[in-house]
Amino acid sequence: MQKALADLKKQVCDIKAPKPISDEMWQNFADNTVVALMAGGESSRFREVPNSQNHNKNAYKLPNGDSMIEMTIRMYRDAGIKNFVALVYHKSETIIDLLGDGSSMGVNITYSHDPKKPVGKGGAVLNALLNKSIAEDKNLIVHNPDDVILNFNGSFPRHIASGHLEGIANGNLATVVVVEETPYTYSGMKIQNNKVTQIEMYPMIPLPTHIGVTIFDPKTYSYFKKLFSLTEKTDFEKVLFPVLSNEHKLYSVSIPNDNWLAVNNLKAYNQLIDMLQGSTRRRVEP
Repeated sequence: MQKALADLKKQVCDIKAPKPISDEMWQNFADNTVVALMAGGESSRFREVPNSQNHNKNAYKLPNGDSMIEMTIRMYRDAGIKNFVALVYHKSETIIDLLGDGSSMGVNITYSHDPKKPVGKGGAVLNALLNKSIAEDKNLIVHNPDDVILNFNGSFPRHIASGHLEGIANGNLATVVVVEETPYTYSGMKIQNNKVTQIEMYPMIPLPTHIGVTIFDPKTYSYFKKLFSLTEKTDFEKVLFPVLSNEHKLYSVSIPNDNWLAVNNLKAYNQLIDMLQGSTRRRVEP
């Protein structure tokens, strides 16, 4: 089974690490980039977490007093990016009350409210472009704060920017951040002539998976205006990605699987708490 999966990976996943960029290139990118925090969804599965119902999950306080949206902001801030826009709808007041204008964190935060009904990720970006929350001459990093980046070796923002700028130099317009494989959540089986000949628990499936982080060049904004509207709920992964892929303008950069956790239910929430506690223990150990 492992050989078959390894052969599959060779066919569908050929990703090379980007070359590091200079401090000057990074600073220019950071100064001309806005991070859009996707924080509008209702997150029905996250309601399994005790006492979370009255919060947007991204603002929900973890046992250590932190929140996923604050963790995300600090990660980009500490790398040098200071401008953010929160794309909000469900329980937006809990996001706004927590973050304010960002001055307490040393950043600038504005807000773009979805219209009277949710419009999806594509519509949320379009709405922010139309209301000028996203400047049309700035790069855009869209990050779902519940896609948590943990224990990354180096600077995650600088790493993904290196990949994006490499892609731009080669004619691409947007960059998806991926992991190269993800665990299958069931028992994997090899079956021949109806007979189960091999079983492997939770095998890693070598299909590149988008982790909820995307970088857009300003030239993509015309696509948002053409492909999305404020009257229906549409996501750019479903609509825009195939268009850019068909035009050979969609690039990728990868990170290790164990640096990413999608926190969308109670099980993942508990895993996040365990990982955060483990990070704290490692910091205080002599």
